[in-house]
Amino acid sequence: MNGRDRPGRKILPPRGGFTLVEMMLIVLIMGVIAGIATPPLFRFLQSNNLQTSTDRMMADLQFARSVAISNGQVLRFRATPAGYQVIEPLSGSVLRDQTFTGGLTLAANATADFFPWGMANSTVFNLTNSAGTKQVNLLPTGQVEVH
Repeated sequence: MNGRDRPGRKILPPRGGFTLVEMMLIVLIMGVIAGIATPPLFRFLQSNNLQTSTDRMMADLQFARSVAISNGQVLRFRATPAGYQVIEPLSGSVLRDQTFTGGLTLAANATADFFPWGMANSTVFNLTNSAGTKQVNLLPTGQVEVH
């Protein structure tokens, strides 16, 4: 009589589990799904970076106009392909400094002055990355439009 056949002892069913082949198949399927999902995810992240940077630039342009009006002085918005700054031209102090990241660039150097009465130099800023281009228009009225 062996240990399994003793009276009063329960016989347990064999335990279930995954074989090595089944685990390899699951890993292969997950790899294929990840390979299919990666390019759209990368495009989404680039598009999101472009939109976020455009919104930030628009907000900083509006900030420059607001400060110029409230302080009664001219403020300069100076942009380069690497980023932009909001500067007080008389003192040279920098109020805002933003560097572009994630492959984002500005098409060309551009400068716009905001005047104490709310007007501004009309300027066009073209932000570009691998997802596309956004055009930020600073109107003579000091208002900002995005296309």
